[in-house]
Amino acid sequence: MAQRGRIPAGLGHFLVAFGVGAAFNLGYSYGLIGLIVISFITLIAFILDKQKSQGRSRRIAERTLLWFVAVGGTLGAVVGIWFFRHKSQKTTFLQGFWLIVGCQVVGLLAVGLVRNFLVN
Repeated sequence: MAQRGRIPAGLGHFLVAFGVGAAFNLGYSYGLIGLIVISFITLIAFILDKQKSQGRSRRIAERTLLWFVAVGGTLGAVVGIWFFRHKSQKTTFLQGFWLIVGCQVVGLLAVGLVRNFLVN
């Protein structure tokens, strides 16, 4: 039975799978839509966790927030950190966040280099 204020596990898994699938398998426009959706979901998770931290209720695990970032919610996480000042002072979280962002940048550069190599 789901607790109040928590996203049911099946729904969360579906939304993450939708975002990842759209980003990698469905083409550019659907991929962009998928990344926007997962970024929006990530932002919602950051906002909910911020509200829960102020109300002293059960929080969203940092690992879950980092998974949202890893599957494409980087933009939503940046907005959550920057505008809502959530997790902005937590160094262990920020280290994981920047490690993920760094891996994403390296991955994008690698994909660009491979595409450039294959086209030429």
